[in-house]
Amino acid sequence: MNLLTKTILSAVIAISSTTAFAASVSIPSSMQVSEINGIKVASSQEFKLVQGQNLIKLRYIEDFAFNADDSGALVKSKPLFLNVSAQEGVKYTVTLPELMTQNEARDFIKKPVVLVTDNNGLTRTDSLSNQYQLMAAMFKLDTQM
Repeated sequence: MNLLTKTILSAVIAISSTTAFAASVSIPSSMQVSEINGIKVASSQEFKLVQGQNLIKLRYIEDFAFNADDSGALVKSKPLFLNVSAQEGVKYTVTLPELMTQNEARDFIKKPVVLVTDNNGLTRTDSLSNQYQLMAAMFKLDTQM
């Protein structure tokens, strides 16, 4: 993500959220989160979120090798983005579809859709965006203002 994109995202998120952590999100082990709201995060599967909009940058990475001799079984995506509108005190859990084969994983990367469930029992389906889709959405918002 370039500097302008990070600056715009940081400004939008700073305006729409408080500085205190208000919620948390759990991510499956096959997803690696690198940034939340433009800030690099340590490797983990659970992260704190601020109240309001949170943009999570992540990648899908799964090794489908059945033994040490298998090669070429690593399937990974380019950076993907998940937008979570966090409410105070709510714990969110991201769930992937069951991906048993390399082909299923590659199909998922082409059209990444996850389930986001909260501790209030609400579940929604979310499409992850790639960088181009994210930029297009930002430009669309900018032209509507």
